[in-house]
Amino acid sequence: MSDETVHKVQVHLTRENPPVRQAHLLCTGEVVTFGTPGWQGEHYGFPPGTAEDNPGTLDFLVASVGGCLIGTLGGALKARGIDGSGGRLKADATGEVVVDPDGVLRLRRIDITYHLKADESQRATAERAHRHHAAHCPNARSVAAAIEIVTELEQIPAKEAAPAG
Repeated sequence: MSDETVHKVQVHLTRENPPVRQAHLLCTGEVVTFGTPGWQGEHYGFPPGTAEDNPGTLDFLVASVGGCLIGTLGGALKARGIDGSGGRLKADATGEVVVDPDGVLRLRRIDITYHLKADESQRATAERAHRHHAAHCPNARSVAAAIEIVTELEQIPAKEAAPAG
């Protein structure tokens, strides 16, 4: 028998006027509204312009995995003396969605490109943190068996201080 610790994440869900759904996050009381925007709505049979324009669950899934990954990389950088706060670490995330033969949309891949503003002398350390961070990300680890996750690190030279005078 395992000594594993189990915690619960609780969300109350409501299906409003289709395709609108709401998730009530019990940890904060916050409400998140889901829809089926653009091509996703059309895929599910909603004529263009007839569904409320809300992000879809796939949008939130890409944002959730990307948000967790950037946080994990930021923590790994901080532990190695590289400051990724204050906008020095940014990321762009793109989800690749396919339509399976049975008509179900499936998020097959998430690409994350990080943009890190840091000194050139920190490049090797940042690259080492990047190579290992995804294995320590709860969201990436949770979905990696079903969704390919590809990350790339672009390092932007930190601007040198302007000369005095």
